[in-house]
Amino acid sequence: MTSTRCHAWPFPRKGYRRLLYGISLLCLSITLAQDLQVNPVVQADVAINITDNDPNRCIGPNESLTKKYQTVGKSWIVVTTVNQPTDAMQLLCNLPGWNVVVVADVKTPKEWSCGSCVFLTVEEQQCLGFGIVPATPFKSYSRKNVGYLWAIKQGATTVFDTDDDTLPTTKGIFESTAESLVVFSSNETISRSVNIYAHFGRPDVRPRGFPFSENNTFQQQYLPSYGSLPESERGIVTPPALVQQGLADLDRNVDAILRLQRAQQPDTTYCTESPSVRLAPGSFCPFNSQSTLFSYDALWGLLLPITASFRLSDTWRGYWVQRLLWDVNGSVAFTKPVTEQTSQQNKTYNYFTDFKVEQQIHSDPLQLIDFLASWTSTSADLESRIVELMKAMAEWNFIGQADVDMAQRWVKDLQSVGYVFPKVTAYDSEAIQQVLQAYSTNQSTIDTRILANNALKACQNGDPSSSKIQTLDHIPPFDAFKDVLLIVNFNTGEYYDTVIDLYLEIYQQYFPNIVFYGDSQFPVPERFQNVVKTLDSNHGVFAYLCLIDAMETHPGYKGYLHTNDDVILNVHQLATFDQNKVWKSIPRIPLDVHPRLSQRPDRWSLWSWDSSRMWNDSSLFTPEQRERIANFTGNKGATDVRAWVDAVYIPGRLASEFTPIIHHLHQYRVHNELVIGVTLLGIEPVENWIPWHEEYLWNDSGPPERLRDHWREWLKPGVGMLHAVKLSGGNAVKDDIKHWVDTVEAVTPIYPHPGYGPY
Repeated sequence: MTSTRCHAWPFPRKGYRRLLYGISLLCLSITLAQDLQVNPVVQADVAINITDNDPNRCIGPNESLTKKYQTVGKSWIVVTTVNQPTDAMQLLCNLPGWNVVVVADVKTPKEWSCGSCVFLTVEEQQCLGFGIVPATPFKSYSRKNVGYLWAIKQGATTVFDTDDDTLPTTKGIFESTAESLVVFSSNETISRSVNIYAHFGRPDVRPRGFPFSENNTFQQQYLPSYGSLPESERGIVTPPALVQQGLADLDRNVDAILRLQRAQQPDTTYCTESPSVRLAPGSFCPFNSQSTLFSYDALWGLLLPITASFRLSDTWRGYWVQRLLWDVNGSVAFTKPVTEQTSQQNKTYNYFTDFKVEQQIHSDPLQLIDFLASWTSTSADLESRIVELMKAMAEWNFIGQADVDMAQRWVKDLQSVGYVFPKVTAYDSEAIQQVLQAYSTNQSTIDTRILANNALKACQNGDPSSSKIQTLDHIPPFDAFKDVLLIVNFNTGEYYDTVIDLYLEIYQQYFPNIVFYGDSQFPVPERFQNVVKTLDSNHGVFAYLCLIDAMETHPGYKGYLHTNDDVILNVHQLATFDQNKVWKSIPRIPLDVHPRLSQRPDRWSLWSWDSSRMWNDSSLFTPEQRERIANFTGNKGATDVRAWVDAVYIPGRLASEFTPIIHHLHQYRVHNELVIGVTLLGIEPVENWIPWHEEYLWNDSGPPERLRDHWREWLKPGVGMLHAVKLSGGNAVKDDIKHWVDTVEAVTPIYPHPGYGPY
């Protein structure tokens, strides 16, 4: 016997749309299959359009350009465009408290003008004196680099990076991330990527640049909110959010593969109820340039590569910036949607063209992530580390050599405009992982998972247009019970085939160690011969035999949780309990106590069970144990104690004292519910018990609402266990139980048994 480890489509005519959609997906699959087998290829180094010694492009001195525009404050928005002013630009250029600089390219209308926006013509850009200007290609998204430097020279302390077709949806651009949640992944190569979109209700989509081969479901683990962490640990695992990526509704955040696949589906929207999240050091999630806020200490990270394609440039920037943020005690945060893509520029948008441009995104991210995670530097200043990292990325063919030259120019330009680089701090990955692991089973971490899921439910229920928002199929696995053995007892054998698989589907993600027991009177199906161990438990009357056998066969666990196959466990509530204490409702006096010589307290049939011989055995309990029982019951004579034991947890430290008493008791063939409770009273003071909330439903007793048909009504927060619900009802029953088990919140304080028993 072993433990079971166990936007709308751009073409107007319906038929043509469907035909092209099908062809596109076919080409997509063929091309992708080929591309994923080739080596990484970087776009050839871009030809520079203006040379360092070209004196003919500067029109007007730099000073007159500065005086040409009136600016307010230190918050800047940077855009490059080849279009006439769009609706989004009309809004941005008139946004109170913000300055906007628009960087022209050779195709930008010469007469471009919009509100109070600063418009840097191609000619004017040559007057700025920036070293990056002559090295920046035309017809390139990277011309935004000129705008970034312009804003920083004007004294920018905050830069909002966006595009001319991205429309802000809120009055302010971003909310504070002081109370943001924190997510992280393990330090293993296969799980360094975190799909943030799942947190905002869309585990079915992935960010542009998310590794194509990764499972894009909810892989991250949560920490408590930033504000609730001890101050000494905030700087370790939740450094300040120096970059904030605001999600963009519709389809700007996702890659071309998903946009092709979802071309005929409603636009992508995200949950606006979800709190912001930040990435702990060691974890990666790609961010783009559509709606991203850079604080002063991250302005160095605005540099866009010039040798990467348009669709790749901001993605690659997002990755290398995340790595260097770890060296300056910074992090990336992701917030609810603050913008949406307008359709003005996308009526004839070709997603398949985007796919071809994005090919390197789909083949290289895992290699880049692995490279960045292992990259280190001994340089004492960030300026040197930026150039070193660009050189290393060029050596590995992620970017071209022209980007190394651009990085050197960029650093010099930042220094020349008076930018002060943040100081380098020690990045200790081992210390970070230790803190992360220490919190992995912390109750506040579990509460954070629940908080995130409740936000999704509020979003889903409050807005019909958010029907695509998905609550979590399950709260991510955690290891609260990694040192606990779950012992599941079957009182009959008729349910093996129909129940075991369903049971594992619900609970195995929480309990890595599960053993099953059955009654030897019932044959075990062949496929479960190595899964179910049978004992002479007499239809569960002696179910305690299964418990002590598990303790003896599988020693060394921190605790043993014994239950029946028809009990629903509230795993999130149980995860809050101290595993060094007994988990059991305390017997009620006088309801659950029956001195043998007195009248029975109720009609419970098991009071008639003959336990006299047991009580007459003076060797059964030690004097200390007998005194502890007598002090609890108030009776020094033979006294039966009723305990509902369809689920009970016993710490491993009590196993050596518990098992011999149970073996001794079994010779008197006393019922399970008269044995476990009194034994526990003898060996452990009730002060060390956790009186969890137990609920019992039966077929033919009690008020109608307590009949088994009403079991769904009793799936409430705070209920630790619910008996009896038969999984033999099939998938419909399993799905309802699983949804509750996965999503129910833990509550404080613990509510004890309400005083109503099953009989």
